[in-house]
Amino acid sequence: MNFIAQPHFVDAILALVALEAAGILALRAFRGAGPEPVAFLCNLFAGAFLLLALRHALAGGSVYAIALSLAFALAAHLADLALRWDARRVHPTMGKQTAIAQASPNAAPSAPGRGSRVRA
Repeated sequence: MNFIAQPHFVDAILALVALEAAGILALRAFRGAGPEPVAFLCNLFAGAFLLLALRHALAGGSVYAIALSLAFALAAHLADLALRWDARRVHPTMGKQTAIAQASPNAAPSAPGRGSRVRA
């Protein structure tokens, strides 16, 4: 169990993160499927810099190296958050027509449904 507390264990995890990034970006390039590259990389960099701070701490690195890694992790996290944030949307799962109907319920046209009676 002692191998988890070694800096080389974190190196292996960082290598897996790099392979994940390469694989997902390659999938996006060849098939057009997958997350947007900028948002994906911001998210990935936030985690990678946290791992790098852990690696510095386990290896006995300087306080400045740890602080710089944490600062980069924060910057990547804030960039990821800014890309996800969209204040223009009222509700993320609501479609445009539903939002219009909820904003002004009397403006939505009403059609007679099954079994309804139209009175003249």
